[in-house]
Amino acid sequence: MKRSVYLFMTMVALFTICTPLIAQKKKDGQEKRDADYFNWEKSKLIPKLKKLAITELTVNYKLTTTAKTIVQEKGTGNIAGARVSAYLEFIDSDPTSDDFQGITDHFYRYFQTKLKANGIDTVGWNEVVASDFYQKIGDNGKDDSEKVRSGNKWVASTANKGKIVHSGQDGFAGGKAKRAESFAKEFGTGASFKVTVDFADVVVNMDIKTTARKDVYNDQRGTVWYYPEVTKQKYTWGVHAEMMVGNQDNKQWTYIWGTKGWPEFLFQWSDIPVDGSYAESMTEDVSKTRGTVASLVAFRKELTPVLVRTTREKYIAAAKHAVEKWVDAFVERAVSMRDN
Repeated sequence: MKRSVYLFMTMVALFTICTPLIAQKKKDGQEKRDADYFNWEKSKLIPKLKKLAITELTVNYKLTTTAKTIVQEKGTGNIAGARVSAYLEFIDSDPTSDDFQGITDHFYRYFQTKLKANGIDTVGWNEVVASDFYQKIGDNGKDDSEKVRSGNKWVASTANKGKIVHSGQDGFAGGKAKRAESFAKEFGTGASFKVTVDFADVVVNMDIKTTARKDVYNDQRGTVWYYPEVTKQKYTWGVHAEMMVGNQDNKQWTYIWGTKGWPEFLFQWSDIPVDGSYAESMTEDVSKTRGTVASLVAFRKELTPVLVRTTREKYIAAAKHAVEKWVDAFVERAVSMRDN
């Protein structure tokens, strides 16, 4: 299968750029399964999961993605860092809010179907919306518009244009907690899902090495010569135009709760990579952009940005495939932990 990978190699002021691509392996030498990306070893709710009520499914679709690293040299304490960004560029027309909504709603429907097919009952959206718990939830955090912050850009979308049921890193409290418990008694385990769909895997690594000052003496004239301290920084980077799907990176976490015990946050070790070629091309030539990316690049101080260029139709198809793969992995992991 064709893989779109951008590798760049050059020498700039003692910097060497290159990158290897390394297949992710488990410790036993076996290739990592998608289900292994979920970090649920300590979950008390997943093994008992018989019915799941999806009260929220919020997806962040990244339009820029950044990798950065900061390293400190042992001994000298010298610090260096590097940052690389990829920008998604549509060569025909940008997806509309309805396009992103369509992907998210497809995500929800596929999720419901897959759960049922694997023996985990579900709750219909109309039932969720009609519940006292959902009706009394405010929606102040809801914002489906395009967002730009610190040079990054993304679009948020909620399934069925629903409310933001949970946000942040704290659990429900007060009356909301009591209503959540009552909801779980009536419908089963409740969940608020937060997922990010990324368009590329960006990696950057750095090494730093300092050669100490060395004094050289000239005994005849009494002159002291020296070689100055020199710090060399070597960084490697690469951009792979591959869909990645995983946790949101804005401290919004998937939250589930039941009728007894503590609620839980569900995490992934890292994003799930989705094989498949969707990019038409990759380039560092920002002049090729239609203009939507140029203003973002102007705010960044980093290595030369990479444009990942594709069509609207190819992106939508790839994003749908990505969310399906995430669902497949989620359900496989849940079933494998099921109490018999």
